[in-house]
Amino acid sequence: MNHRVTFATPYPFQRPAFIGIREYSFVNSHGDKYSVQFVQKNNHIMNYIVDLSLKNYDQDQDEYQTMNTGDVYKVMATVISVLLDFITQTPYCQSIEFVPVSENHQLSNRRSILFLRYVQLFKTLTGWDYKINKGVFTLTRPKTK
Repeated sequence: MNHRVTFATPYPFQRPAFIGIREYSFVNSHGDKYSVQFVQKNNHIMNYIVDLSLKNYDQDQDEYQTMNTGDVYKVMATVISVLLDFITQTPYCQSIEFVPVSENHQLSNRRSILFLRYVQLFKTLTGWDYKINKGVFTLTRPKTK
């Protein structure tokens, strides 16, 4: 599995400092601090929900608009690298889900198309399956025989 095959070069990222805390972080070229957090879904150790967010946005500023600073490909490449690292570090993880919402917390067609490209790349890199149901993207580890 080649972890470097993406649409752009990922930013360097920080792994979680402690076992149990599943929050990665990175800084883009504009100085924006991102967090990629993996939260157990329904307190189930094998299923996770991903939350990508900015750590340092101004409360008067729209977080999602701030995230669209022209380096979306590098940010998404970094998210893919983080996902690859997470599944390597968490071999019992069976599924990861996320929702590409817009600034008004509505499903975004443009975001969904972008996320679909990266989900397809993730499938190519890992063999994980994916499905999309009502705007929720779910990555699933392939069954072993």
